[in-house]
Amino acid sequence: MHVVDTVLGAIDRMIRAFLVAVVGAMVVVVFSQVVARYGLNSSLGWADEISRLAFVTMVFLGIAVAVRARAHIGITLVADALPALPRAALGRAVMLGCAALSALVSYEAVMITLEQWDERMISVELSAAWFLVPVIGGMAVSAANFLATALGLSQAPADQHGGVERL
Repeated sequence: MHVVDTVLGAIDRMIRAFLVAVVGAMVVVVFSQVVARYGLNSSLGWADEISRLAFVTMVFLGIAVAVRARAHIGITLVADALPALPRAALGRAVMLGCAALSALVSYEAVMITLEQWDERMISVELSAAWFLVPVIGGMAVSAANFLATALGLSQAPADQHGGVERL
């Protein structure tokens, strides 16, 4: 196993553990908000923003986990029609393109975060730029996984998770 694969696997495990905590926190916050609204006729002012932040975190870190597991849907109609060598070249080119786009999204999210760090959330005394932090992390990890796969440095568990869905 390559050291890059080992590092990316460790990052994947940390993200998965963190996502379990985020989902748990979101369930508690949303449940508390429902009880407060309908049971106590009151509202937790911070619950909507915190649950929205948890949702954004789940989405973008979940993308990184799915990239590593190769669990995203892939349309392979053209690739399946190609001989083995061109199919492999196309697969690498797609992975490199995905790595570049993921890195670009991460970079742009960093630029926007730096620009907007002084803006505050409405009900919580936190920067609104915190909504972009999961975008930065998730897309950076996705880019690293795409690149490692394209370069043959990662043996991500495609078989374990069913690989790419063929349509």
